Amino acid sequence: MAKSVNLTIDSFTVHVTRKKIENLYLRVLPQEGVVINAPMYTTDAEIARFVRSRADWIDQQQEKLALIVPRGYGDGDAVPYFGKNLTLRLIACTGRTHIALRGDALELTIRRDASEEARKKAVDAWYKKELYEAAGAMLPAVERTVGRRAGELKVRDMKTRWGTCNTRTALITLNLRLVERPAECLRYVLTHELCHLHEAGHGERFWKRMDVYYPDWKRVRKLLKQRT
Repeated sequence: MAKSVNLTIDSFTVHVTRKKIENLYLRVLPQEGVVINAPMYTTDAEIARFVRSRADWIDQQQEKLALIVPRGYGDGDAVPYFGKNLTLRLIACTGRTHIALRGDALELTIRRDASEEARKKAVDAWYKKELYEAAGAMLPAVERTVGRRAGELKVRDMKTRWGTCNTRTALITLNLRLVERPAECLRYVLTHELCHLHEAGHGERFWKRMDVYYPDWKRVRKLLKQRT
């Protein structure tokens, strides 16, 4: 008879089902999260070692799932913005596209026949400007905390990562979608990527540094893995 239990392994909650099989099988699913099927007599310690050996892969899969969130860009649709929702308001025009934040509304002045893709492109251009400003304002304090400086800051709409760091040039690239998450997520990603200038990989020394530079990182990391 199969037996199921939830295990907390570092920052992961793992749903483990022990059954009559010979090998460990790992999946990362949209609703269930990290799921492992294991032979009946596999110990918790063996499962923990297995999960830790695949930690980077699990992170990649969770980030991919969190980034696959369909959005609408019609009048009245919600526009996520640093942890809150703005209301998109479309204003028809015959001239140039313009976008402006008015209280809790994001007013997009655009041609009446503009496609959904054109509206998304306009919102993303505004997002990019806003994220550059927010990251630029936040970066100096994070650099002082970590003791390393970014060589350059870029923003891209990435499909599998919240951020990357080139350890040779100190170039930090941020995912455009960070503007849709609470500001503490941006601070976490900046701290995480700068930390790679101390430790290139995600070994024990890396996470010990994160414990020092951003003690609340585990909670914020979970926010990034949620589909919103």
